[in-house]
Amino acid sequence: MKSFLDEADITVRAGNGGPGCVSFLRARFQPRGRPDGGDGGSGGDVILEVSPSIRTLSHFRRRRVLQADNGGRGMSTDRHGKNGAAVIVAVPQGTRVFDADSGRLIKDLMTPGERLILAKGGRGGKGNAHFVSSRVRSPRFSQPGEPGGERRIHLDLQILADVGLMGAPNAGKTTLLKALTASKARVGAFPFTTLTPQLGVLPPQDDHEPLVLAEIPGLITGAHLGKGLGHRFLRHLQRTRLLIQVIDLSFVDPTAPLAPLEMLEEEMRNFDPLLLDKPRLVALNKIDALPPDYPLEQVIREYEKTGWRMFAVSAQTGEGIAPLREVIWESFVSLVSPVSVPEELDLQSP
Repeated sequence: MKSFLDEADITVRAGNGGPGCVSFLRARFQPRGRPDGGDGGSGGDVILEVSPSIRTLSHFRRRRVLQADNGGRGMSTDRHGKNGAAVIVAVPQGTRVFDADSGRLIKDLMTPGERLILAKGGRGGKGNAHFVSSRVRSPRFSQPGEPGGERRIHLDLQILADVGLMGAPNAGKTTLLKALTASKARVGAFPFTTLTPQLGVLPPQDDHEPLVLAEIPGLITGAHLGKGLGHRFLRHLQRTRLLIQVIDLSFVDPTAPLAPLEMLEEEMRNFDPLLLDKPRLVALNKIDALPPDYPLEQVIREYEKTGWRMFAVSAQTGEGIAPLREVIWESFVSLVSPVSVPEELDLQSP
């Protein structure tokens, strides 16, 4: 399976304008034909267009150069050269476009159908018919076409999701996503089973739109420095409106129960302190895997002291999932309208 692609570097080249034509009318009974050279056609533009049906930048894996067509040459009898065809490429919502050389943000593409011209096609040259004057009656020159624009672009995708699930590897995030939504993400019993962000949809409730949930690959200590896999996907949390921190209770030491939560918060703080300002829920997962003598009530009391709403759940058996799902919806009552759901994520209720 090909890896999830959320960054791409591309080169865009607009089409060159076509040259103007040098021509003189030659017709019967018109011995002194006028200049009739037509203009060259304009070069094609390179355009990005936001498509809600595209989720990744994987189509740029083999397409690193976007080249539009050149404009056609001007022709005699004042005929205009053919305009070069534009190149229009679809990108997912949440794609940020940067100038690769300066690092400057060009635009953040968020709205379906929104377009951005990355490189403008060159203007076609004027034919000699344009240069007739009282002083120059028979111009024998025309303009060359202007070159099209060319630049290097860096694309950076930040997934649009209402809720982000984050946690250490093998914390049960994928299973929890499946339990909350109709996601069909694959689940494995080994660390780093999730190599790409997974999406699911929480079915609509009352008059609300569906909510999009994103599971972010597991974070380890030092993820913000590039360790493990999670550092590549931390930025996807920046657009979420609610975070669910998933803790694997089966690996929580009762003598230091808050250590996993503190590790996640440290990575968030080092990557982007604003992540700590987002509303959060804590899901203590895998209560079904605890030994009989595990001091669950004591651990729960320690987590309640953090002030975050806490839920002891089993994503595997479904225990505690219904209350968590209800609170997710309650958390959005005072928030702005949720992210639009792409058609391919319009899933059935679990």
